[in-house]
Amino acid sequence: MKLYRIGEISQLYGISVDTLRHYEKLGILMPEQVSDSGYRYYSNRQIWQLNIIRTLRQLGIGLMDIRDYLSHRTLEKSQALVEFQLDTIDQKLRELSRLKQELEDRHYYFQESQQVKVSEIKLKTLPARKVWIEMCEAQTIWEIDRLHKEIELNTEDSRLSYFAWGRAGAFISEGDFHKGNHAHYSGSFIIDKLADKEIPAGDYLCMHFQGEYSRQNIDEQYFRIKDYMQFHSLTLAGPVVEIYKLDIHETDDEREYLTEIQIPVSL
Repeated sequence: MKLYRIGEISQLYGISVDTLRHYEKLGILMPEQVSDSGYRYYSNRQIWQLNIIRTLRQLGIGLMDIRDYLSHRTLEKSQALVEFQLDTIDQKLRELSRLKQELEDRHYYFQESQQVKVSEIKLKTLPARKVWIEMCEAQTIWEIDRLHKEIELNTEDSRLSYFAWGRAGAFISEGDFHKGNHAHYSGSFIIDKLADKEIPAGDYLCMHFQGEYSRQNIDEQYFRIKDYMQFHSLTLAGPVVEIYKLDIHETDDEREYLTEIQIPVSL
């Protein structure tokens, strides 16, 4: 009977010697022989068992359950194990399918965001949108992001994930808008159909802008919109809405940030 030293088994399976010793300590995989000098030798029987152990570990089965199975294998236990493996694989396939769909949606969102016409001002009639709101003042994107995180954590079961989908934003009060305090935010929100509040439906003057959240860049965008409002005799009809389409969650390059300004107006 051919025997293999522990180092050979380690190299053959890419499993550390320490792991093999741990399996031995737990009584999961015992060497065929241990020499007087302490060298451990494994036979084909242990190699076969190691194949089973690796398969079961890949399925997330605990070491103690593996030890129980290997200590007294029966046809009934083997059949139950196969059924468990099939159920586990089905579950993993469902999880992978959900992940694939999420990644495909995310990929589409990135492509769609890059097709936006930056700096174009358009009047849109928008429906009411359900939102979770945290009415707390903020002046930087980092403060706003922290408020979004608080909203996410306070949502039931913390099921809400706001980033990368253009559903997170902040409000600028009517007073700050008129005063030119375009980087002073009165509250933050996350759009969610199960939320308890809403941004009202109505006519909104909408514009996407790209770039950093510096005071100079923000003021430049709002001055353009105010000039447009004055030229078309439009008046502010509520708090200003900013929605962050691409931001710190997608890129470290501030030049790639994409923000949509939505200003409720009366005609």
